Amino acid sequence: MKSLKEFLLGEQVTTFAILQRKERKQKKNGEFFLSLEVSDVCSHVAAVMWENIDSAAVEVGQIIKVAGVLEEYQGQKQLRVEKIRVVRADDAVDLTKLIPTTPKDRGMLWEQYQQFINSLAQPHLLSLLRRIFAEAEFVQAFCDTPGGKKWHHAYLGGLLEHTVNVTTICDRLAKIYPEADRDLLIAAALLHDLGKVESYTRGPMFDFTDAGRLLGHIVIGSQLVAEKISQFPEFPAELAMRLQHLILSHQGTLAQASPVEPMTPEGFLLYYADEIDSKLNAILRICENDRSGGKRWSEYVNLLGRYLYLGNAGTKN
Repeated sequence: MKSLKEFLLGEQVTTFAILQRKERKQKKNGEFFLSLEVSDVCSHVAAVMWENIDSAAVEVGQIIKVAGVLEEYQGQKQLRVEKIRVVRADDAVDLTKLIPTTPKDRGMLWEQYQQFINSLAQPHLLSLLRRIFAEAEFVQAFCDTPGGKKWHHAYLGGLLEHTVNVTTICDRLAKIYPEADRDLLIAAALLHDLGKVESYTRGPMFDFTDAGRLLGHIVIGSQLVAEKISQFPEFPAELAMRLQHLILSHQGTLAQASPVEPMTPEGFLLYYADEIDSKLNAILRICENDRSGGKRWSEYVNLLGRYLYLGNAGTKN
């Protein structure tokens, strides 16, 4: 079946998707309708179901089969849903077309991650990293977790990809600024988003877990690392404090949800490395999606507070 992005206005749509949102709303005449959002790998599309809404026995997060007509509402595509149901066992559903996944080989990314661990000369940090990733189940979860809900690396394997990218940047920065503690910086880069393993669901849709919403990935990650450090009575208290500081401050400011702000050279390096990779991943995704329509400028990006120049369609900026 075609992806949501491939259907044209006025075309009859029959496809599989993930139900991202479902709200029961009321029209001015008192009748109820459903406001929906559906998605696949390529796009998210708003949808509305005006009639027979009680037949829509579907819930957010489920894989669905949906039929309707693609229309336009306030300048945006909107699917007018006629039928909707949960997928059945006999449906030929290709999950690779529904659940976004990193385009990179996760096996190779994990090898790079392990190489960074093994490059640590500081024995306590090396032992800590090996202890954290000693269990195969946790390793698998880390390799599957998305890097975010929507903004950056929002796909399976996104956390691993983002972490390897940030660590690679930090490794290069450590060569430029040898005054920084390279092992501390690399260990913190490898662990900075560890809490996302318990903060995000891993499909079919990406959302916060209860712990992720109530505590946040930074606090969860700090707690996970502190718990492992407690298993090493000989772990230097000063080193533990500096590592925890990097994890807690890696988003830079209190306004960006960091419990504390960077106060060490390594803290600043980690913060800017994280900013580079998270922002560029989001920017490149926005440019790719918006350029496909032949436009020279993106839609207004609220999180950046600006438009992005796309240049000529089909050419690199």
